[in-house]
Amino acid sequence: MAELRPSGAPGPTAPPAPGPTAPPAFASLFPPGLHAIYGECRRLYPDQPNPLQVTAIVKYWFTGTDGPSGFGFELTFRLKRETGESAPPTWPAELMQGLARYVFQSENTFCSGDHVSWHSPLDNSESRIQHMLLTEDPQMQPVQTPFGVVTFLQIVGVCTEELHSAQQWNGQGILELLRTVPVAGGPWLITDMRRGETIFEIDPHLQQERVDKGIETDGSNLSGVSAKCAWDDLSRPPEDDEDSRSICIGTQPRRLSGKDTEQIRETLRRGLEINSKPVLPPINPQRQNGLAHDRAP
Repeated sequence: MAELRPSGAPGPTAPPAPGPTAPPAFASLFPPGLHAIYGECRRLYPDQPNPLQVTAIVKYWFTGTDGPSGFGFELTFRLKRETGESAPPTWPAELMQGLARYVFQSENTFCSGDHVSWHSPLDNSESRIQHMLLTEDPQMQPVQTPFGVVTFLQIVGVCTEELHSAQQWNGQGILELLRTVPVAGGPWLITDMRRGETIFEIDPHLQQERVDKGIETDGSNLSGVSAKCAWDDLSRPPEDDEDSRSICIGTQPRRLSGKDTEQIRETLRRGLEINSKPVLPPINPQRQNGLAHDRAP
């Protein structure tokens, strides 16, 4: 989309623009919630007055265009340029659109240090970069809009081994390690889709000296886990050798003792009670600030 400027005939007789107030046509094309975001982008990239813009038919504005969305953040992404590449690819926009759709549909917000298990190359190639971490954008500063403060969260592509370490320890710790390895992100956390080695393969000492030690001293800040449970009736004969009911101790089917059964029942009951409580407060569309500042670490 080309940058829009107020129309007017050039020459010395043309009147100057009336202060900071934009003409009605300009304001209608650029909703108030986007002026501050565009301004921050132009501050950071003054040599790109007319950058490539990609849009979707169904848009998910975290910031809100004509009113507050209640989220208070926007996503950014830094991608290493491919050799011989003359134009930026569009797949990062599709990736961010998918994440935005998830936020709007689930009403779960993102925070710095969060991880996203994607389980597929981010660019649909054969890349090892198949998951994401989120962090504060290292260059774009929070901005004030008519609907509240907006922060910028950067997507950082990571390998499966790096994701597992973030889950066992914490996302911020792995992000700091990525900053120390230039080919894995460097200070700006640039994603290189052609990176073929994890940070632990590049520097084997990181696993033991940083991650294992961090897990030992800090534990993990993972707030939830996913599990799949299944029940079976061991009193019925198995259908074949692959049937789980064919597992026996000697000639007798494996059975749980009454004590074990009660412990499982009590554990499940406590888990259901915990999971019935909302982890995050509900999104209120009338709030003036996003939830990014309200979530406990």
